[in-house]
Amino acid sequence: MSKVYSLFYSSIPGLKEEMLYPKYWMKYDNMACVIMKKQDIEIYNRSNVIANGPIVDLENYKECFSRQELIDKINIVSILPKHEMFNEDELLLDSKYYKELVDNCNICGIKNINSITYGITVRKTMMRTFPTYDRAFKNGDNYEFDRFQETAVYPVEALVIIFESKDSEWYLAQMYNYLAWIPKKDIAIIKKEELFNYLNTKDFIVTIGKRVFTSYNPLNNQLSEVKLDMGIRIPLANIDEIKADVYGQNATGNYVVKFPTRSNSGKVKFKLALIARNEEISVGYLPYTRENIIVNAFKFLGERYGWGGMFNSRDCTSFIMDIYRSMNIKLPRNAEQQGKLCVGNFYEINESMTVGERKKILDKLKPGVGVYMDGHGMIYLGKENGKHYIIHNFSGFYKEVSGGSLKYYKVREVMVSPLCIGLSADGKTYIEGLYGARDFVIKD
Repeated sequence: MSKVYSLFYSSIPGLKEEMLYPKYWMKYDNMACVIMKKQDIEIYNRSNVIANGPIVDLENYKECFSRQELIDKINIVSILPKHEMFNEDELLLDSKYYKELVDNCNICGIKNINSITYGITVRKTMMRTFPTYDRAFKNGDNYEFDRFQETAVYPVEALVIIFESKDSEWYLAQMYNYLAWIPKKDIAIIKKEELFNYLNTKDFIVTIGKRVFTSYNPLNNQLSEVKLDMGIRIPLANIDEIKADVYGQNATGNYVVKFPTRSNSGKVKFKLALIARNEEISVGYLPYTRENIIVNAFKFLGERYGWGGMFNSRDCTSFIMDIYRSMNIKLPRNAEQQGKLCVGNFYEINESMTVGERKKILDKLKPGVGVYMDGHGMIYLGKENGKHYIIHNFSGFYKEVSGGSLKYYKVREVMVSPLCIGLSADGKTYIEGLYGARDFVIKD
């Protein structure tokens, strides 16, 4: 008899194929109910700016920095590693190398008073610990975790430009939830008033797909097949700005957007770009519902884990951040900031709690709530057969094999799992590693 080929294989305990689809988790009550209306979301976002240091108000940002203030900013970002690091050739990074990195931070070039400027990203780019493309790894063969990579930054992202590197190739820049070094070539300089008039345009679209692309443009490479991740807000062109064709293409089957490009002088030039109407686009933000959280989360199912946005992907907390951005919920970038500092109803799980007590806390959660342990964020899905399930972007888990020993299984992707899977080699489970859950709402 020939072997029957199965389309579904998983080493994850308690995972059934039907759990890999969002409709499976739509059986709970009030999934389509609006969690917060537009005006409440605006209040929520403002509250996060006030209460949460990692989120800043770029429109009302400090206009200049003293020499010492700017040195302090650089020292927050460009921290020398405490552990041995290796380059891509598995060679140890030495003190001479680090001296060159620090030198390019240009501390000697800091003036007594240093004024800011504003910028906007014109393509997907990155933020780095130091102004360099060089990669650094804790182990010589650990290609998946470049320790100089801080975060990916998407197109049409507003920035405050604080300082320039010595080689004039990098900016020290602040986005709404991150401060680090960003490549100068990916940024267009723009006046503050023009930037926020553009960003606050009344009519806009939001990307709600895993990836969306602008249409191919044979006449302007900066507008052609630009990759747009989930949660990007892009202003629409006014009807009187649209001509008979856009770069030789009829616009009828497309959304016509105003997109930032970078001139030869480094300044912004807004141009019309096309995004096909069959792309995953929302006119305006999606309603903030638990259904939309779960549906958008499952769009990333199977996507490879990408530390700080490596591999053209995302990590555990940017996965959460991008989903919520599509509904205009602005979250901090990192796990500790999301779980411990963000505004919202917090469900604390103390270290002293038993597994049973922890399960009682989880029983109170609604689908779509963020669940956190040190260094890792997850999205809660629901309870099935006594097990609590999550969808998350995670590295792997431990499972008992024959003989009673624990074996580590790599995952390195967005996947569904129960919280009872093994977290560490000592037998500790994910549920035992939790410190709490955060529902991103105006606090009760």
